[in-house]
Amino acid sequence: MQQAMSTYVYVKQRLHPGLLDGLVRGGAQAIEIFAARQHLDYANRKQHVREIADWFRTSGVPLNSVHSPMYADYEFGRMGAQPVNIATTDRGRRVEAMDEIKRALEVAEQIPFRFLVQHMGTSGEEFDDRKFEAAMTSVEHLRAFAKPLGVNLLLENIPNELSSTWATPIWRAA
Repeated sequence: MQQAMSTYVYVKQRLHPGLLDGLVRGGAQAIEIFAARQHLDYANRKQHVREIADWFRTSGVPLNSVHSPMYADYEFGRMGAQPVNIATTDRGRRVEAMDEIKRALEVAEQIPFRFLVQHMGTSGEEFDDRKFEAAMTSVEHLRAFAKPLGVNLLLENIPNELSSTWATPIWRAA
């Protein structure tokens, strides 16, 4: 079994090769990057992403996955930014969320990776058929965007009713 580590442990710091070296010294054979702009500025492809891509090219350690952004700001939502939420029923906000996630997916153009880890909704979100439908539409859209990049989407369960298998229409009793 391959041991993978997430850069989430350093999410409050700017990601740099020294931090990645530390994960490898700790036993990482593969890495997940947590896409938070203050950590990995995935929209800064000419500088920050290139620096990290160079490390992956020379280290021989694969980037296994990228965790989808939870906030689009550089403060991880601390300054009141709305979360990146593919389940919102507000179409404009949902499109903005998908655009932000696509920016993170585009990292695969410089650093190939296999999986994008995606949440459905936010922590504590209640189940609603409209939100579930919005999330499924978003997932299909993101899946189509990710496929030519060689990336598959993984849906991560989080503490909310929307991503709990017992709450989805597939599993609920009629």
